[in-house]
Amino acid sequence: MNDFVDGPTRSFTMIDEILRPFLPKTAYGRRALDDFSCTMDSEEQFSFHWSRLRRVLKLSEDVVLTLEKILERIPDLSHQIENGFLEISDFAKLKRFVFNFLSLRRIADQTWDLPEINGLWKVLWHYFGDGETLQLQSEKLVSLRKVHLETSKNLKAEFDRLCDEIQTLVGLRPRGEEFTVSAQVGRKLVESRLAQIVKDYGERWHLRLVDTERTTSLKNDLERLEEEMEREASKLLQEVRRKIEDFLVLLTLCERAVETVDLDLSRYRMYYEYDCCEPTLSENLRMMKGRFVPTLNYCRENNYEYYPLSLEAKAGVTVLCGPNMGGKTTALKTLGAFVLLLHLGYPVPAEEFSSPIFKFVRYVSRGEEVGFSSFAKEIRSLVQALRLEGRKLLLLDEFGTSTNPIEGEALALAIVEHFCESADYLFLTTHYPRVVLQAKDVYSCGRIKNFEEEDPHRMFDYSLVPNVKQIEKIGLKLAQKLGLPSKIVEKARKHCGLE
Repeated sequence: MNDFVDGPTRSFTMIDEILRPFLPKTAYGRRALDDFSCTMDSEEQFSFHWSRLRRVLKLSEDVVLTLEKILERIPDLSHQIENGFLEISDFAKLKRFVFNFLSLRRIADQTWDLPEINGLWKVLWHYFGDGETLQLQSEKLVSLRKVHLETSKNLKAEFDRLCDEIQTLVGLRPRGEEFTVSAQVGRKLVESRLAQIVKDYGERWHLRLVDTERTTSLKNDLERLEEEMEREASKLLQEVRRKIEDFLVLLTLCERAVETVDLDLSRYRMYYEYDCCEPTLSENLRMMKGRFVPTLNYCRENNYEYYPLSLEAKAGVTVLCGPNMGGKTTALKTLGAFVLLLHLGYPVPAEEFSSPIFKFVRYVSRGEEVGFSSFAKEIRSLVQALRLEGRKLLLLDEFGTSTNPIEGEALALAIVEHFCESADYLFLTTHYPRVVLQAKDVYSCGRIKNFEEEDPHRMFDYSLVPNVKQIEKIGLKLAQKLGLPSKIVEKARKHCGLE
């Protein structure tokens, strides 16, 4: 996997789930997404990419459908290019690749700058014929095939003659060279020297036709012809193999072109499916009415109101605060997913989105690891992120809550102080009041709009509000709302000094 992102970050941002409905059609496109090899790391790359993608987004639906169907027929040649074209099946894949690439080029060359591949097609056409399928050919091979076909017809005629003779003698017609009959019928055929015993089952005999002199001669002729055809085919494949070596660099360029077209059509699909915007580069990270697709789909399925997110942050620390179930973690996921989409060259499901170019994106995970507590895992994850050299986007979800509250809050405060003047971007969700007060840039989410709602999802306004340094203490009310027995809630209230 590309160092730009790691597994926990991909899992946290749900980027693979977001892109799954738009998976590319070829192995090249799928592999590029899987290992993040298509990540852009410079303004020049980004600008060049979107100048092309704007043309792609103007394509008609019919053209896109046609291109997708062509892509589905393009095989993966990466193994053959690396290890050589050795078997006839390798050449068959090559011909399918080139044939469909030519179709792709005829339709898409004005949108994408696709390599010229006619020279390679001429080589393949000369040895394998026209069309997508493969038929190895030469004058000698064609001549041998004609003789082979004629010999096969003569052999079949001889077989039919023997079957006619057997049918006349015993009233049965064999369906192949070996057949099973009653012992009485079998004895007649053996005595007539039309068949020989393969296996005696007592009342049933398994027989084989006796080759006549002509049958033997025809079979020998076929064997000789097939050996000669195999030698000729081997010689032709060796010739083609040598000629293809001159086109390996070109084929690699074609593979990259297929990957680009495939990914661009995936981007096209996402752009229109989720009414996305073209992201831009800027020093600040800015999002207007961003929509986190997994949550958006969940809201649509359950008839919940979805609250688009708007936010602007500069380098350093931005704190997200609010009650449990208030949407802090979803906001963090949204930020991470949008930055990943921008770097992958995808449109973003928002009205506007702009971001700097990052070298790394990391979610500081406290997932389970054998031999480590969740706190140890969280610290190890942070240490690994801190060691990365280059501008980073760091996502910390309730950092420090996996140890005792006093030390956890102290660590979170230290993180805020450490990164406040950093060139990195750190987003931190927290319940710690001192962390909220210490941070310069704070967003609040999850304000109660109707606590009387039975469904907790309808109780909150999930919008992000800047410069609100207040944490609503509604945990006990929410616990009771979610079904915790009143006796336990009342005891908790006493421990909080509320009664």
